[in-house]
Amino acid sequence: MRMRPPLVASFLLALCLPFAIAQAPAAATLAPAAATLAPVAQQAPTGLTKEQLDAIAARAFEVFRPKGMALAVVKDDALVTEIAFGERKDGQPATPRSLFNIASCSKAFTAALVAQQVSAGKLRWNDRVVDHVPEFRMQDPWITARMTVADLLSHRCGLVTFAGDLLWYGSDYTDAEVLARIEKLPIKQSFREEFGYQNLMYMVAGIVLERTTGRSWEQLVEEQIMQPLGMTDTRASVQRLPEGAERAFPHIDGAMVEDHAFVACKPAASIYSSVHDLSHWIRALLASGTLGETKVLEPAELAEMWHPRVSIRRGPADPLNFMGYGLGWFVSYERGRKVVEHDGGMPGFLSKVSLVPAEHLGFVVLNNSNDGVLNEAIKQAIYAALDGKDPFAQIERLGKINERITARTKQEIARREAQRVADTAPTLPLKAYVGRYVDATYGPAEVTLDGETLKVELIPSKRRLFGPMAHWHHDVFRVDFPDRFLPFALFRFEFDSEGGITGFRIDCPIADFDFGALQFDKVQPKK
Repeated sequence: MRMRPPLVASFLLALCLPFAIAQAPAAATLAPAAATLAPVAQQAPTGLTKEQLDAIAARAFEVFRPKGMALAVVKDDALVTEIAFGERKDGQPATPRSLFNIASCSKAFTAALVAQQVSAGKLRWNDRVVDHVPEFRMQDPWITARMTVADLLSHRCGLVTFAGDLLWYGSDYTDAEVLARIEKLPIKQSFREEFGYQNLMYMVAGIVLERTTGRSWEQLVEEQIMQPLGMTDTRASVQRLPEGAERAFPHIDGAMVEDHAFVACKPAASIYSSVHDLSHWIRALLASGTLGETKVLEPAELAEMWHPRVSIRRGPADPLNFMGYGLGWFVSYERGRKVVEHDGGMPGFLSKVSLVPAEHLGFVVLNNSNDGVLNEAIKQAIYAALDGKDPFAQIERLGKINERITARTKQEIARREAQRVADTAPTLPLKAYVGRYVDATYGPAEVTLDGETLKVELIPSKRRLFGPMAHWHHDVFRVDFPDRFLPFALFRFEFDSEGGITGFRIDCPIADFDFGALQFDKVQPKK
């Protein structure tokens, strides 16, 4: 089976793309599946009309050709447009009410739940985590004692980006089991000074909410935000979608892949929503936390969420080149305006929610094709249209960038394959590699022998991380995980001075997960 090649991380792509792209034009044609539009003009009129926004979405669909996508735009407390193209799955058109996993755009909802508890006097942003979750531990006791609720939500806890994500991705660990393993993760950054994007800390924030309210995070987010705002189709997780829900399915390289059913870490990324429902959310945010007669956030707490707590972009102080993170939101300075936004990515899904409060503008883009460049292209096109510039030039430029990213991905695959050394053999008979292996943080793995084929299973994630081990060279074996999101992995066995196997390391180069941090030691049989 052909595996998904090494990617720019879905989150990192969204984070870095606006600041590192070059110029390039492109064009394509493809008819939309869920909307019929007039031919797209080469130069769109100034302003944000429904016709222009629909034309922007149509051109983006033509250039990027995702499986499915949807867009909703709000301006001046009104829904300007909601539109969808392509398919949510084979033979089923995407619509504005199709439900996508919005991934890390879920984080803003978790921060909003905390804000509600702060407004109610049941929490404070500066409450110590250990006062609510006594068993919470970081590797550094000093940090453990000082970690606050605000620290959990602002990616400044001392862990590097994506540290520990293999604990929840595809695993059967519960929140409690993941929580117990956080203490083993190494602190590699300065507490409260350096940005390190963290999903695990949002899981901890969800536990804080549950301890404070006596209700699960899933109940809280549905009952206190989604239902009051009329987000009638939205659910906290895929497990809570009703039978017959208009659900979009994830796709990679045009093929449908297995959806990720979260067990742990739901407060970080598990919400399923549509652009239709999310338009209610962004209207409320742009109106200081109120939609009609319904208030879900106090203006003071919303301002706290949008206040940067940690800087992301390093370099000379420059208000025109600023990017930071608040509480559940990225905060940047673009086009002379404050932009508050978040991107989300899970295998086969990419999402973007962007707000420009000063212009009373907000929009959400969802796609089920793992394409973050598409979402960024729509953003840049909307900004261009707002400024009276050509929006289609932005889509074409980013389309060319996407082509270069794809080409680099193929080159990286070729580079890895070229490093294989021909005509080598394992040092020992295959049965010597069989056994149980344990990583101190992640947990156990099992290597077995089936006839003449070694097989491996990373036991906590046995639903996704397993497969036959094909000899690569020397004492390295290739494993093609069934998860198409992951590149092929190389398992390198290590030996002691007497030639006995001591363990293995994994080379699986994908920025979303740090396989290189794992050190599996072989469990020696008792004598």
